[in-house]
Amino acid sequence: SFLTVLCLLGMILDKKKVEQNRKSTRLTAQKKTILASIRRFWPIHPTPQMVFRSVKKKIPNISLGTVYRNVNSLRVSGYIEEITIPDEPSRLDSRVDDHFHFRCEHCGEIADVENPKLIRLAKQTLKEKGYLAMRSNLMYSGLCQKCRKNKASVAIECCAHGKMKTELPRLKKNCQLCNFEEECSYHTIK
Repeated sequence: SFLTVLCLLGMILDKKKVEQNRKSTRLTAQKKTILASIRRFWPIHPTPQMVFRSVKKKIPNISLGTVYRNVNSLRVSGYIEEITIPDEPSRLDSRVDDHFHFRCEHCGEIADVENPKLIRLAKQTLKEKGYLAMRSNLMYSGLCQKCRKNKASVAIECCAHGKMKTELPRLKKNCQLCNFEEECSYHTIK
């Protein structure tokens, strides 16, 4: 049913709660540096580990635990959003306005998707049902345009069609954007 689809969407931000959290959160120099680092990655949605490596260049003695604590504080205060994907590190999004995401199942790239009509419809339906929605998290998945154009044979699994042959190569280089070997499958290599 439509309500089930809306439940999968998650919840939409309660602006009053975000404002309360922002007022109670002190933006320290570390938090400002971490927030600036996350914003510099845009349109890429970095992992906390990627943010840590970026921030470490400016604050050499910062620990990974400190970055995680500050990222969590920024998330709770509404300065950033966390994108969770099963069996993968979470991603951080500096955009906190209403939008959705598309994730390429081949290269792992996450892109922002604008759909104001769907957002308005979801908010209206939830309001009519008496729900107080707090956050929204909708993720479409499939293949991005770049991966669809690449040539090589790779089998992928579709939840509706099972295993399918496609024309996609597996990426095995370091990412040219961030040079993260363990996370290079996240970025589209240009």
